[in-house]
Amino acid sequence: MKKLFLLPLLLLASNASLAKTPETIPDIIQLQGPYNVTIEQAQKSVVNLYVPYRGTAAVDITGPDKFISYTKNSNLLKVEIKSKGQIAAIQSSLDSKEVSTISLETECGRSIAVKIIGLSIKSDPSKVRPKLLATATSC
Repeated sequence: MKKLFLLPLLLLASNASLAKTPETIPDIIQLQGPYNVTIEQAQKSVVNLYVPYRGTAAVDITGPDKFISYTKNSNLLKVEIKSKGQIAAIQSSLDSKEVSTISLETECGRSIAVKIIGLSIKSDPSKVRPKLLATATSC
């Protein structure tokens, strides 16, 4: 009887070890920037940008790729794609500790998930520079 019980338990344990935990990059963007990552690193994670009320974050992409569209889930964020698709400027009207997400899509079929985390209105927007530079070496 013990052998019959251990076999399903062993199979269950071996399947659990095969499940992969998604790779995460710790909060790439803190209160000061800029930060540089490859497009592959940015794709494997959610990029956290801390932005004061009425502040603007920037996500730049270099190389042959460019931003062509975005998807957002809040009217409290305004996104503008500039400089022929090389820059996505994200203006935030989120209050302190409010969170919203956007997805930036590229011409080469890549996407970057960005979580905007609101900071206090007392934060000086000129002292907080949330910026990410993603390097795409190929399409």
